[in-house]
Amino acid sequence: MQKLQLFAEGKIKKLMVFMPPQHGKSELTSRRLPSYILGLNPDAKIIGCSYASTLAASFNRDVQRIIQDEEYQELFPNTSLNSTNVKTSAKGSYLKNSDIFEVVGAKGFYKSVGVGGSLTGTPADFGIIDDPIKDAVEAESATYRAKVWNWFTQVFLTRLHNGSQIIVTQTRWHQDDLAGRILKQYNTKNDWVVLSLPAIKEPSATLPGDIREPGQALWPSKHSLERLIDIRQANERAFHALYQQDPRPFEGGLIYKNWRLCSEEEYQALKIEAVCGLDFGFSNSPAALVIVKIDTEKKRIFVKEGFYQTHLMVHQLIEKSKFNLETPKGKIIADSADPLLINEMQKAGLNVHKAWKGPGSVEFGIKMLQSMELVIVSSSKNIIKELQSYAFKQDADGKALEEPMKENDHALDAIRYAVVDKYGKRSNKFVIG
Repeated sequence: MQKLQLFAEGKIKKLMVFMPPQHGKSELTSRRLPSYILGLNPDAKIIGCSYASTLAASFNRDVQRIIQDEEYQELFPNTSLNSTNVKTSAKGSYLKNSDIFEVVGAKGFYKSVGVGGSLTGTPADFGIIDDPIKDAVEAESATYRAKVWNWFTQVFLTRLHNGSQIIVTQTRWHQDDLAGRILKQYNTKNDWVVLSLPAIKEPSATLPGDIREPGQALWPSKHSLERLIDIRQANERAFHALYQQDPRPFEGGLIYKNWRLCSEEEYQALKIEAVCGLDFGFSNSPAALVIVKIDTEKKRIFVKEGFYQTHLMVHQLIEKSKFNLETPKGKIIADSADPLLINEMQKAGLNVHKAWKGPGSVEFGIKMLQSMELVIVSSSKNIIKELQSYAFKQDADGKALEEPMKENDHALDAIRYAVVDKYGKRSNKFVIG
């Protein structure tokens, strides 16, 4: 509720709310929120969108009922609607129907439309998108996801202005659903506030204000832990997407399945010299530094997350790299895409070397990592998230190709740099297989 209050007050401009099915997200964001905004400001212009025009229209009617309620009128006497349904403004009356209603005596309105529908001539102060994807069939269709994206960029965004606010609320269906693509392609300033509420709190979750202990259900009186566990056992992948807001590719498409977690103590007990891998962050991508220890006898790669952060200045990158070295002259194998940055780091006294790149280097590195056991320190939450998402591309039939996706790979690239440099293609110390 706090995030929605801040949104209504204009203190949050772009908000995403991810919640499991039947946990009240539409009640809060598509029914209560627009009526509250119109109560605060009868001149507010709102568009409400969902995957189907019929669902969007039902939200419209529910908002009308809230506004016409006696208690609402006591709180917000300046916000009222026409007493009868009005389909056309030909006679100068204020509109009130399942597609649009106007506030009597003010400039405000609420217009509902299905995703894919027209919004021509409807400038808006607030844009609300609630569940732009209907089901798994649509979510798995690259064609449909592209259709939703094109509507968002070519229709929805064209109705907004500099001061407009956007809220996207949904259950996560796919990594490349509307919310996922917005965060990847349209979040250049990191100005989206994301409220993600999993049905069961994960041990690694650090959501401010979530007072649950790990393993507790979000709404136990309505959706018990026992019921959620049954759903999880029936379909693990669907549960992670819809209930945990953590969409993952098909297990068959994941690149690394050969990993497990370990404690900090197990990592520290391994008396092997560490080497760091560093992947530079460009544009909106994170810079990722990992600390790697390789047990060649048991063919195990121990990995600990150093830092994983976007928009680092050069001096910040240097200081963070120094801080995470286990020895002052520890070796860093860095992405060779930016030789000038490597040169700056070397001038600062860091023992930085270019990672080997070339034809086949990615495939070779992946095979090397696949041939060993990856042991990840349990606090390395971003490495773990990448391992759960890094997948091969798929063809039109959903079959995995041999080419990896160019995403969810920043920390994993850094691991590959370090391992290939130390025991790689140009060394006789390591043989795949």
